[in-house]
Amino acid sequence: MNPQHLLTFTVVARLKSITLTAQQLNIGQPAVSGQLKLLQTFVGEPLYERKGHKIELTAVGLGLLEYAQKIDTCYTQALEYVRSLQQISTGVLRIGATLTIASFYLPNFLVELQAKHAGVQVFMKTFDTSETLHNLYNLDLGFIEGSLQGYELPSNYEVIAWQQDEIVLIIPENHPLATEFKEYVPLEVFGQHQVIWREAGSGARHIIEQALLNAGIHAPINIEVTGVSAVKESVRAGLGIGFSSVMALKNENAGLVARSIGSARGLVWQLNIIAPKETLQSRVTQAFLALCMDHKQ
Repeated sequence: MNPQHLLTFTVVARLKSITLTAQQLNIGQPAVSGQLKLLQTFVGEPLYERKGHKIELTAVGLGLLEYAQKIDTCYTQALEYVRSLQQISTGVLRIGATLTIASFYLPNFLVELQAKHAGVQVFMKTFDTSETLHNLYNLDLGFIEGSLQGYELPSNYEVIAWQQDEIVLIIPENHPLATEFKEYVPLEVFGQHQVIWREAGSGARHIIEQALLNAGIHAPINIEVTGVSAVKESVRAGLGIGFSSVMALKNENAGLVARSIGSARGLVWQLNIIAPKETLQSRVTQAFLALCMDHKQ
């Protein structure tokens, strides 16, 4: 059974005319008659009869019409859904992002997306880089900290350079280091003071650890917390010195000061987007990616 024949059958039943059906469907009358004949042959029972210039359904035809109308309704709803997708008035965006990116970078972009496309649903989960790669096929976009060195990316995905930020030392405003170093602190301070470390999967922690490794400096890990907010509160409480991205300090920085690390240039932090190749991106994904890249640094 050809579903198109059922859709044509519903129009004939409604208009009771092959001529009017042909006009509405923008096809020839022989095409309409041919579809009805093929459908009737498949059923094996008369579906309609001609009464003058009108078409009247038989009892079997009326029974079949009940199911054909359900297909017609589903087809119409599917067509409306596709049209709404084309206008980005609906759809789903699934994002995986590190805790810092999800907390301090993406909210403004998501507000702008929903202001422009109010019907879009957004689902965002926080992952570190390895978790993002593990869940890649369940995501539309992944936002990661640092490079993918040591990771293998599927061939149908690409890494897009996005934002650059700086990892800075954060200390209480009355800390001796704040007085001694006005612009930047040497890396040696990490071996001389107790450090509030981020969780093991943190991109910021990886940047600090790599810089210390390159400099041959050992910094013990005695305190480890999850998230930059926990680092800031621990530093405020006087538990030690900490580190954070500059972006994460734009809010909630009362009582804290920041210093570049290692040099006046500091430790630069590259944030990247993992995205499917353009031909595999949904319209919602393309729209959000465009918003993000409009504010690329």
